[in-house]
Amino acid sequence: MSQFLSIIFAAALVNNLVLVQFLGVSSLFAYSQSLHGALRLAWVSAVVMFASAVINLFLTHFILLPLNLEFLKLIFYVLVSAILARLLLRQLTIYLPNLAGQQGLEFFLISGNSAIVGLSLLNAASIRSLPESITYSLGAALGFACVLVLFAALRERLDTAAIPAPLRGAPIHLISAGIIAMCLFGFAGLV
Repeated sequence: MSQFLSIIFAAALVNNLVLVQFLGVSSLFAYSQSLHGALRLAWVSAVVMFASAVINLFLTHFILLPLNLEFLKLIFYVLVSAILARLLLRQLTIYLPNLAGQQGLEFFLISGNSAIVGLSLLNAASIRSLPESITYSLGAALGFACVLVLFAALRERLDTAAIPAPLRGAPIHLISAGIIAMCLFGFAGLV
C-alpha cells in the first residue's frame, strides 16, 4: 500500500507533467484565466487523462505488442484521448446544458493535450508493472489537475497584486511557474 502511495506522490509532485516534464503547458497558460474555468478543465482533463492512460496501457500490452504493431501507438493514443474527451464533454453538456457554449475550446485543449498523450507514452516506455502504471497514471492526473487549479488561483492573485509594470502579465506568470517547478524539485529526495 505504501508503495502505491509513494508512486502517486512521485507522479503528482516529483514528476509533475506540467512543471517538471513540461507536458500540457498550453493548458496551464491558455485556459487557467479564472478559477471556475480551471476547476472544470482540471476535472475533465484528469478524468480523460486517467481513463485514456489506462485504456492505452491495456491497448499497448494486449493488442499492439502481441501483434507487433507498436509503431502505431501514437496514432491510437491520440485517437483514444480524442474519443474520450468527446464522449465526456458530450455527457457533461447533457447533464449541465449551460456548458454547451464553452465545450469547443475545452474539447481542443483536452483532446490535443500533450500531457494526456505524453502520459500514455511514458507508461508504454516504463518498466513498471500494470498496477504500478495505473497508479502512476492516477497520480499524474491528480498532479495535473492540482497544478491547473493552483496556477489559476495564483494568476487571479497576481492580477490584483502590486507588480512593476514590465513584469505584469506573462512575465510574472512564467516566473511564478518557474519558482513552483523549483519547489517541486525539492521533493525529489523523498521518494
